[in-house]
Amino acid sequence: MGVCCTAEHKLRSPSSGTLIPKSEISQLTRLDSIAKHYEFLKVLGYGQFGTVREAYKIERSPMHNDNDSTKFKRYAVKSINKDRVKKGINMLKRELETLQILDHPNIVKLYEIYEDSKYIHLVMELCTGGDLFDHLISKGYLIESEVAQIMRKMLSAVNYLHSLHICHRDIKPENFLFTAQDDLSEVKLVDFGMSVKFGDDGMDTMLGTPYYLAPEILKGRYGKECDVWSFGVVMYYLLSGKQPFKGANIQELFQNIRVGKYAFDDDRWNNISIAARQLISKMLTVNPEARISISNALKHEWFTSYSQDQQTGIKIELFNSIKTFKRQSKLWREAMKVFVRNLSEEQLEELHHAFDEIDRSKTGVITPSDIECAMRRNGYVIAMDEFQKLTSTIQDIGQGRLNYTQFLIAAMDRKRLMNEEGMWDVFRHFDLDGNGEITVKELKYALEKAGCCVSDNDFQEIIEEFHLKGGDSMGFDKFKEIMMCFSEENTPAGTEHEEEYGERRVTRRLSMRRITIRRNSLLTEQNPSKI
Repeated sequence: MGVCCTAEHKLRSPSSGTLIPKSEISQLTRLDSIAKHYEFLKVLGYGQFGTVREAYKIERSPMHNDNDSTKFKRYAVKSINKDRVKKGINMLKRELETLQILDHPNIVKLYEIYEDSKYIHLVMELCTGGDLFDHLISKGYLIESEVAQIMRKMLSAVNYLHSLHICHRDIKPENFLFTAQDDLSEVKLVDFGMSVKFGDDGMDTMLGTPYYLAPEILKGRYGKECDVWSFGVVMYYLLSGKQPFKGANIQELFQNIRVGKYAFDDDRWNNISIAARQLISKMLTVNPEARISISNALKHEWFTSYSQDQQTGIKIELFNSIKTFKRQSKLWREAMKVFVRNLSEEQLEELHHAFDEIDRSKTGVITPSDIECAMRRNGYVIAMDEFQKLTSTIQDIGQGRLNYTQFLIAAMDRKRLMNEEGMWDVFRHFDLDGNGEITVKELKYALEKAGCCVSDNDFQEIIEEFHLKGGDSMGFDKFKEIMMCFSEENTPAGTEHEEEYGERRVTRRLSMRRITIRRNSLLTEQNPSKI
């Protein structure tokens, strides 16, 4: 197992042995035919560099008997022609590297990247509700309460980006998609082709969409504040159905942007609150140093006036799950990350609302203090020793704070959500050549692809946990049993099925011991001299 590089600068697919021309992003991709893993359905759209199609996974769990494809989870697969994207390959690489590190409920998910001789295929979260621009066009304008709800989610996503020193640089309605065609669907930020890591020196490349460009971009050097300006334009547009800055030509448009020439003179603004207009004015402040920050915008009274109706209760079981969560190996954590990323929006709905309720500062991460405050708001009292235990748990999981995926792993009801299909998705993630067996080399390669820093000692612990050595491998049944054993060690006590799961926990541990004994017996049979 592994990726072989030839003298002709080609890479060999680990599953088929096919030679694939090396690209600038091959270290990020899975060298394989996507048609072996996904069935393509309808075309969703065409772009300059390729096609976007709806797809579902072909491979099902060995225990899966329902072959009704209408029930399978859908994905959006963006197939990019490698010849067409040659000049923009560095921008694509930057976009993919950015997407791989992002972890926020209002940012689109990138699941997998495949590469063959002609195309790079991005397997992404499917959003069927259209973009915010289409949503606005269909309605003419949006009511203020709806705009507040949408703006809060969009600002939260970019506030998270800014905390990672990433500037999006192309904030506009077309780059926010709805997950479904209903008023309760989530909104997701997409298209990170222009995003960039920024430092103290700022940025100086002039790019973006004309109507949403900040004045400092037109002048030269700029910082993350340009995203705030763009949000001011978006908010004005959503509330009125019109752009704040106009011009008979591009030069006149840019001049009006430079001086901040706009007005609330349309009749529509008579029905908009003073607080909304004040927030827009703070975002559309020409001087970037005097412009409101995204974190302060989220604290503006306009949002607080609409936040009361959005609060949802959080069950005590969720807090108990986090408190009793135990740190596991790097492999288990990576496996659980794959697992939760493949859960549907419906399965995650309750946890998503809980994360949003706890993350009041909208940083995209949760601290022990955030959880304590949320517990008090929901009428739960936490003792000092319990708070210390909670703090210790979060320190172990996420070095003092939880990102979205870490929160999902710690808080989810693992007994209810860890089904056969979920485990199969995780197994398939590590079974890179698709032969139904996971080898030591595949484990190491998959962890490296996922960006996990695994030392030799860490990896030795991992393969010992899974009872693997050298050329050993394991099938799905063994993998599932071991993973479930780890998960049930993280099952909080005091549930209504405690006795049943307690028995199963004992059974799992015994069966793991049987696996160890059986494996050692086989090794002894093969190497009698080691007795």
